[in-house]
Amino acid sequence: MYYISIDRSELENYNKLVTASEGYDGKFTTAWADIIEHKSGGLFAIFKHEKYPAELEEIDNLDDWFNPEI
Repeated sequence: MYYISIDRSELENYNKLVTASEGYDGKFTTAWADIIEHKSGGLFAIFKHEKYPAELEEIDNLDDWFNPEI
């Protein structure tokens, strides 16, 4: 599952929350996940952590984000 948003900063804040809550030290693990931009731009996604719900839209996969034929 992924969270998606047109506002990249919402996903950056989610990434910071998970990173801090999980105690990542910045030495081996610096962040929860990378933010992915849709191939057409204007929409962003981040992998959802099972312990940290957010009030963001969810999608199951990002298959159509990368496949130009979908």
